[in-house]
Amino acid sequence: MFILRILVITLIIGYIIWIVNNRLLGKNLKLARVIAATLATTSLVYLVFGILSYLIEP
Repeated sequence: MFILRILVITLIIGYIIWIVNNRLLGKNLKLARVIAATLATTSLVYLVFGILSYLIEP
């Protein structure tokens, strides 16, 4: 359930970034690339925090 929330949040943030890039900056980025980059970054941060939590807590 927690991963599903991260996925939904990632999709929403990716869509917002896509709108900002297309409307305000005038760049033609594809939505799929933005969502993929955002998902990869979010997954990487989640993995790093998970590893740190595992190593720090006894």
